[in-house]
Parts: sequence; C-alpha cells; structure tokens
Amino acid sequence: RHSRHSRHSRHSPGRTAQGSMDEIFGPTLRGKDGDVATLEALAGKTAVGLYFSAHWCPPCKGFTPELAKKYAAIKEAGKKFEIVFVSSDRDEGAFKEYFAQMPWLALPYADRDAKNDLSKCFGVSGIPTLVLLDTDFSVITKNGRSAVMQDISEYPFHEKPEIGRAHV
Repeated sequence: RHSRHSRHSRHSPGRTAQGSMDEIFGPTLRGKDGDVATLEALAGKTAVGLYFSAHWCPPCKGFTPELAKKYAAIKEAGKKFEIVFVSSDRDEGAFKEYFAQMPWLALPYADRDAKNDLSKCFGVSGIPTLVLLDTDFSVITKNGRSAVMQDISEYPFHEKPEIGRAHV
C-alpha cells in the first residue's frame, strides 16, 4: 500500500494548508458521531493539537481530563482550536474506550501508518505528548502539554524568546 502521508510534498510551492491536511491526517478523522471529512473538520482552525496518548499510560490518563477541561475553556473563549488524538493504544477496543472520554477528534485507529508517520515527523518519543501546529501546519511547540495550560490570552501559545538572561 502506498503512503499518502508524504511529508516532503506539503512544503511544495502552491500547497495550501487545506491541501496538505489530507496528506497529514488522511481524508477522514473520527468524530464523536462517526467519521468526518478532514478538510471540513479542520477548516478555519488557528491551531491544531496532535495529542499522542494511550489508555494504558498512567500519565496520559492523568493528563487527559485536564486537557479536556482546557480544551473546553479554549473553545468557550471563541478560539478556533482543535485537537486530534493520535492513539498508541494496543487495540481498537482500548482506543474506543479511551476516545469515549475525549471531546475532540481522533485519527482513525486502523490507520497505523499515519500514526507512525506522525510520530516520526514530530519526533515523538514518549507519551503523553501534545504538539501544537499553526495554520500552515508548522510547529508552534512540541511542548504543548505545558503551553496549553497557560492563560487563554496566550493562545495559540507560541513560545516566547528568552530575553534578558545573562549568558555566563
């Protein structure tokens, strides 16, 4: 099977963020009421979080409810934000049970190639990891876990340069 997840082509001239969404996530994402078209689900979002997590991971199970609260607050503040759960669960049953606790979208569990591609593309070596992407799908931060816990006024949580520190 050929991979539709070519990382190189998304930076080609003439590519738009919408044009690359299918390449990054595939044509559909899993929503609460079934599959949704990727382009439709992510259209107009000013930031997208990729949440690498799994049901079997104790730190993940601790962070997910906190992230769900912050996600709700960000959405209530009118921010155009979405999260896509990228599962490291061991089987579809565990994925479904864990995803049932989440208010956001998910990469379909069956698309293990896309999961592996995304993990490699963003250098994910441990979970839970939250990578925040900008409108052009460039990385805002790979440390999204702490970034999203900032005040909502900081949205979309771009990292700030460290200034005023003496270099010794």
